[in-house]
Amino acid sequence: MSARTVALETIDHGLVVFEEPAWCVGHGWQMGAGIGRNDITHNSVRVKAAADTYSYGVQTLLCVHTSWAPFVELVPRVVVELDLAGEYEAEEITHLAGVLRTAATRMERVAAETIRLRGEIS
Repeated sequence: MSARTVALETIDHGLVVFEEPAWCVGHGWQMGAGIGRNDITHNSVRVKAAADTYSYGVQTLLCVHTSWAPFVELVPRVVVELDLAGEYEAEEITHLAGVLRTAATRMERVAAETIRLRGEIS
């Protein structure tokens, strides 16, 4: 696994230096955020499934990504954000169901990749 070294200032352990896996999108969002060492989290690119609806326009129904807090969790996990709340026209339901089938496939792919990444952790 290709990794780079990152250093983050934490409120409980001072400067923490750690390896960032190649799949991580970076830690800029955590710098200067007043985080603890256990809050340090690697996140992958977010995979989305969106639908163009009559009722709400283009709406992201699902966002899924790999996440790993290496000082708390033994292995990476999968984060799933599902947003389907709303009232839809009956004619939209077939389209939404298709988008959800696509979303399920994307969730399964991210899960499979996360399982593969677990094998790279030493």
